[in-house]
Amino acid sequence: MDKKAILWPVIVSILIHVTLLAVAGMIDLTGKITPMDVLSVSIKEPDLGEKNFPKKEIKTKKKAKAPQAPKKKETAINDDEWREDTIDLGSTDIKYSTYLTEIKKRILSIWKYPQKAFEKNEEGDVVVKMSIDADGSLAGATLLSSSGSVDLDDGALDVVLQAAPYEPLPEIYNLSRLNIIASFNYKIMD
Repeated sequence: MDKKAILWPVIVSILIHVTLLAVAGMIDLTGKITPMDVLSVSIKEPDLGEKNFPKKEIKTKKKAKAPQAPKKKETAINDDEWREDTIDLGSTDIKYSTYLTEIKKRILSIWKYPQKAFEKNEEGDVVVKMSIDADGSLAGATLLSSSGSVDLDDGALDVVLQAAPYEPLPEIYNLSRLNIIASFNYKIMD
């Protein structure tokens, strides 16, 4: 049997399938990535550069210690030593992966599209920094990047607050506070 006789129907079939998927909106041939979920959390490092993002901050009642200059590493945290780290929620750093997975599960279990924003067909990306103390309490949540919609921004901040308190930081982290940068992507799919 001739190889061309088999190859041409396969090529034609692939082209037809790609065309049908593109027409159905499942593949975007313009190169843009379209999320398939009605709601999705986009886990990415925000480009904070020199931009001045509108800041909205929510502080919890617990008063935090002021950060001090870094000291030599020790195995335990002293009362007068303050350690913190900042990491992206989507980080693949093996040290944080298990803890971050639990944070994502907790947030996704209660996260929903804000009703007012949904009714107005508002979409956008919200970047939030949440600060979790060693005992798992939420020290604060800060809006780093606005979606342009007050309802979406408030929805992202509210879900971070509602999910608190979080699990205590594992002792191996040797941290007083862990700051986590999370991106919330609000997209209404037709």
